[in-house]
Amino acid sequence: MTGLYLEDYTVGRIFETEPVKLDADEIIWFAEQYDPQVFHTDPVAAKDSAFGEHVASGFQTVAIATGQFIRTGAVDDTGMGGPGLDEIRWTAPVRPGDSLYTTVEVAEARATRSNPGRGIVTLAFVVTTGSDPVLTFKATIFVRARAGEKA
Repeated sequence: MTGLYLEDYTVGRIFETEPVKLDADEIIWFAEQYDPQVFHTDPVAAKDSAFGEHVASGFQTVAIATGQFIRTGAVDDTGMGGPGLDEIRWTAPVRPGDSLYTTVEVAEARATRSNPGRGIVTLAFVVTTGSDPVLTFKATIFVRARAGEKA
């Protein structure tokens, strides 16, 4: 798929992603590398933690949701990175065996003042394990604009 240009990102457009199922080994691997807290790395010790059970790192869920969006093809050949994430909220724990479903809505899309070939898009992510959200955040990305394409 060729990625979407700025002009294709209409406010309210929705992207539904393919679900990703997490298992305990993936949770432990990620946590050992990037978020080595006992409730992520040790299922037995996690029972005595604040969660009372083994849970995934919130940063792992952000990474998975980002990957799910990228795999839609929306930014293939047109994505130009992004300046950041905002309003990250982990609203419920993610457990081994959970499947993550991510919906992404275009919240804002505009041309940049300094570069006619680039636009700024704000995407609102909602990640669920079925019905209730476990993660919400906004991602701001840069994408190519058709206005900047050479004829």
